Amino acid sequence: MNWLFHPYWSFGKLLVRKSFVSQLKEEVTEEFVKILLQFLRISCCLDKYLRQSIENFNGKIEFRSENKGIRVVAEFRDGYLYPRELEPNEPLVPPANASVVFKNPEAVKNFLLPPGGLQGRRDVLRSYLNNEVRLEGNLNYIYRFGFLATHVQLPLLRLLA
Repeated sequence: MNWLFHPYWSFGKLLVRKSFVSQLKEEVTEEFVKILLQFLRISCCLDKYLRQSIENFNGKIEFRSENKGIRVVAEFRDGYLYPRELEPNEPLVPPANASVVFKNPEAVKNFLLPPGGLQGRRDVLRSYLNNEVRLEGNLNYIYRFGFLATHVQLPLLRLLA
């Protein structure tokens, strides 16, 4: 079945590798979160396992900095992911089911990526216990997102190898 995804991986190498790798090496900004959510959105469309994982999953997860300078929302609805960027003072109606508030840009990287780069093992609670992030709302949504991000991480390992 890997032959079916060959055009997708080739296309992903051209588009994702440059921007994603540069974001990994530099200071992480909202661009990193937006690129990750776009890659996750595309992966959910192409990967049957991910599609089945979000089939009956409806909700919003908000990623924001403490000063609300960075606000990105991942909305899961009708079996699809709809990422979007919000203005700092724009109200989110209805409110998000879960929110992840980052203290600094480095906390985004520590929360979404494993220690030691993509080859390491990711732990969502690591950033929470180090007081780099504050989690609000239903933690089940955050753990579901963590599962999806980990599943998407596997093809990235092949892209970056």
